[in-house]
Amino acid sequence: MINLYIMVKSVLFICFFILLLNEASAQEVVKGFIGGSAVLPCHPGNRQLTDNTAHWRYEDRKNVYDILNGRGATKEQDPDYSGRTETFPAELSKGNFTIRLTNLQKSDEGPYCCFITEFGLENCINLQVKEKPREIQMPGSSSGGETTAGRIASLLIPLFSVTLQLCV
Repeated sequence: MINLYIMVKSVLFICFFILLLNEASAQEVVKGFIGGSAVLPCHPGNRQLTDNTAHWRYEDRKNVYDILNGRGATKEQDPDYSGRTETFPAELSKGNFTIRLTNLQKSDEGPYCCFITEFGLENCINLQVKEKPREIQMPGSSSGGETTAGRIASLLIPLFSVTLQLCV
């Protein structure tokens, strides 16, 4: 009876841990490397737009890019973003206000918000900019990064083994 109690408690703890991981990653994060580019998504979902207007801002203080009536406008753009932002013109008419920020710098890191004026929607993304890792490949090894699933599995395997040891 005590072993069953410990097993149930352990399973509940593991479920709580998984939910906590999912909740922590609920905010959308876009990652990029210094010198590279990052795509910052923004669209109103399934809503039909009559006014294709959106505004991209960094930390609510810098004008990154404006889209007015389906066209890019850089007249009031902050100089930090001049020549480094682009849209996907074929997507603008569909209400997709996604932009690409090029030549990333460490100072670009932080929150970017897209405001869709017609619906009063705000879509915020946290941009993380890191140094591009140097690849050191050992003979006989394969390249490739660790996936989120791999990280979760590497955390859960020790938990399951502890659970099994407690249950036996």
